[in-house]
Amino acid sequence: MDTIIQPVTQQPKRGTYRRHTDEFKRAVVAQSLRPSASVSRVAREHNINANQVFAWRKLFSETQAAAATCAFLPVALARTSSSAPPCILESKREPSGSIELTIGNASLRLQGAVDMETLALLLQRLLP
Repeated sequence: MDTIIQPVTQQPKRGTYRRHTDEFKRAVVAQSLRPSASVSRVAREHNINANQVFAWRKLFSETQAAAATCAFLPVALARTSSSAPPCILESKREPSGSIELTIGNASLRLQGAVDMETLALLLQRLLP
């Protein structure tokens, strides 16, 4: 019986992934979006795969769309002429339901319609 002994060879490990900064990605995407630019040519110039450029284009188009839909609006608060705090102003509809507030040993339960002036006075006494 003959035995053939062959040396065990290991496959070389794959190199580490390259990490690109967001500035680099945005610059490559901007170059690929020029009117006469070719994505393949731009990718070859930067030694990256064209599919990677398409992925970055998609990523940045989605983030721009999300940024365009979310925006902060300026807010100005106006003083009210009422002496009550703004959170205790009367509502135009008849309130319903119940509220239970416990602070330390004191407990306050409100059901149905509540007089706002009396509630404001009670809260001022209960809250430090």
